[in-house]
Amino acid sequence: MSKTWIWVLVGAVISLGLVVSLGVAYVIMHYYYYPYYYSGNYLVSSLTGDYYYGTYPINQTIKEVMEIPGYVHVYSSNNTIVFTSRDINLLVLAMMGDDAEKMFNATSPPYAHGDVFIIYGLINPTLVIPAGATIHVTFVNLDDDMYHNFVVTVVSPPYPYNVMPYVGMYGGMGPQMMLLMRWLPPANYKANHAYGYEYTLTITEPGTYWYLCTYPGHAEDGMYGEIIVTGNSASPTHPVVQYPGPYYGSGWMGGMMGWW
Repeated sequence: MSKTWIWVLVGAVISLGLVVSLGVAYVIMHYYYYPYYYSGNYLVSSLTGDYYYGTYPINQTIKEVMEIPGYVHVYSSNNTIVFTSRDINLLVLAMMGDDAEKMFNATSPPYAHGDVFIIYGLINPTLVIPAGATIHVTFVNLDDDMYHNFVVTVVSPPYPYNVMPYVGMYGGMGPQMMLLMRWLPPANYKANHAYGYEYTLTITEPGTYWYLCTYPGHAEDGMYGEIIVTGNSASPTHPVVQYPGPYYGSGWMGGMMGWW
């Protein structure tokens, strides 16, 4: 074989490798940044309806988080919110704990030492929700210098610094929650807009769940809250995993992705 053909063959192999690499990168990025709707029923059921990502006016968002529907019962004495409807609108804000306390005249839980969530005027409240309720989540990041997200998991605190791979591995989350590990950028107060997203989910299995931010160090510092799902069991029970959780064996990936 002549040297020319050798170089042609080498070039073809390199080109093929580059195409394959770009294809794999595209699939990964597309999965991470765009919504995939999954019809499985593993702990947290599939997302339904449209996934929306965009900007929200800051002043209007702060006003709306204090507008409490009739089916929402806020108990500031024990930092708990009870929902008595099966069709729930849940507006969640993220910001620095000190700013949240001043803005909403609220008190952070003793475990919270940094950034927090605000839901109907309370900071990191316990949410009591009926099993099978449709939850329309709107999450908006009002922090002026930090990234945040809002993820639901069965993994209970305490959380490690790098919590994202941990809750992904042990949290029983399908692609619908993995998608929402996307971090929202800080708010732009000069332009009066903040970044947020909307999605709909249903938790079918009664038990204890947790919502948290997966940005490194945030959940570790107390950016999380409890969800108590009440009602009759609609599917087999799954235990809440304490950190550090057990290794599930060679089949854990299928369970995490909601394949069974």
